[in-house]
Formats: sequence, structure tokens, C-alpha cells
Amino acid sequence: MESNSNSQKEHPTTISLDLPVQDDRLFRSQAMGDLLSFLSRNPEGQFSYVELGRVLDYSRPTISKVVDVLSANQLVTVEREAQKKLVQINTGRLSVPHDPFFQIPQPKFRPPVRAAVSSIREQLDEVLGVVVYGSVARGEADRRSDIDLWVAVRKDRMENQRNANRVRQELEETVFDDERFEFEIDVESFQAVPSHISDIRRILSEGIVVYETDEFSELREMILKGTSDE
Repeated sequence: MESNSNSQKEHPTTISLDLPVQDDRLFRSQAMGDLLSFLSRNPEGQFSYVELGRVLDYSRPTISKVVDVLSANQLVTVEREAQKKLVQINTGRLSVPHDPFFQIPQPKFRPPVRAAVSSIREQLDEVLGVVVYGSVARGEADRRSDIDLWVAVRKDRMENQRNANRVRQELEETVFDDERFEFEIDVESFQAVPSHISDIRRILSEGIVVYETDEFSELREMILKGTSDE
């Protein structure tokens, strides 16, 4: 099989920054990039320092310093709610593409991910959401990298995993712009999420949601905010 890349033109996710920067620590920390990327992928969300520390695996002092720098550069907003500070991306500076596949940083991975999501939705039952994560989501993939996909389904995980394995085999036989790609597709059922909450939170914190239902959106918010742990 052979597939051509999508010719649609759209910009990836961008955020505008005033120059000169108001705090030159902006480019000195991995935590800075991790926090900014996470908030950019969740633009409607407001997160406390504790929630950000849990999701991103940084200490509260680190989160506090990072937020101070991003706030000084007007990249995030901070609101007080009772005893908490809630952090949100500055949506006035953020530009997010309508097409979620354009959030994938490296263009050559967009067509195979798009094809994968289409096949997953066609061949699996009751798909709630699909997330691309790992090196492809981070923009660090090379020709040896797998395309890692996590799929949430309502039920029948084992049957859906078998179908996902068939999808994987078909995709790995497909040529995208003269290249073949390897895939890892992991399926989890809605009911089993509490048993794997730490791993799923990591996937959601670094991953890009390329398909979601309203039900999945609610589940994702609960996991990232920690309310699903209770």
C-alpha cells in the first residue's frame, strides 16, 4: 500500500514572545520548556502548583520559579483561588492549529499518524481517544523511532488490542513519502484506567491528543488534575 502526505497548509502550535525578554532565565531550564509545552497542549486548563508538580515530576520550588519566569514574560497567567495559585497558558499569545495532527512537531510523522488514527477508528470498537506520545510528540524522533500511540476504548480491551495489532501490521506495510514507519499501539479500557494511573498520566502529560470524544476529554482532565486518584 502507498499513501501520499496531506497537502493541507497549516502552522504548528506557536506562542508569541515580546523582545527583549523580561527575564532572561526563560531559555535556561528544561523545566521551562516542559511546563510551557504542557500548558500549550491544555490551553483551557488551569492547574495548581501541586498539580503541575505531579504531572511534570518537578518539585514545588522548581514549579514556582518556572511560573515566575513565564509570568514575567507574559506567557502564562496566574490567578488566585482561595489558598491556591492557578496557572494557565496566556491564550492571547497562543496559536493552536485546528488540525490536531499539525501539533506534531516533525511534519514527516503527521501523515502516518493521521493514517493510524483513521484505521484505529474504523477497526476498533468504541474508541474514546487516541494520543501520540514519546519521541514523536516531543519532536525528537529519527528514522529508528517507533510511533507510539495510546488508545482508550470503552470496553473489550483484549479484542480491541488484537484489532490494533492488525492495524499496526497494515501500517508498517504502508509507504509514506518513500518511507516506512514502525508503530506501537497500546489499548486500554476505560474501566482499567485507575490501575495504571501513573503511566497514563505520564502519557497524557507529554502526549498530543489527536482524537478525543467529550468523555475522553473529561477523563483526561480528571487524570491530569489528580481527581481520578481519589
